[in-house]
Amino acid sequence: MTIKEAFQQFLGIDVDSKAVELALINAGLDGASDYSAALLPIVEKSTIDLLFQSIAVTSESESQYSTSKDAKLMRDRLLYLARKYGRGDILKALTSSVRVKDISRIR
Repeated sequence: MTIKEAFQQFLGIDVDSKAVELALINAGLDGASDYSAALLPIVEKSTIDLLFQSIAVTSESESQYSTSKDAKLMRDRLLYLARKYGRGDILKALTSSVRVKDISRIR
């Protein structure tokens, strides 16, 4: 199994192959190299940004062809990986809520 194939398995959704190649390049990985269990953390970490980008578009259609992805499943997977690898930026973007500190200007 190559690193690219492992990446796609960990990603769990179908995405454009160019997006996968770019994510691997950004992570400093050669997609054609053989995958080993020692690479698990590196490959999993490299899926986080692509998952985060993909969560915005859950369905696509062109002519008679259409695809859809389970947004909740993608979000759950993304939150799991973000917590596992300490990606506070992703956690904050997906879990933060609006807090009003000073209501004097609202009245």
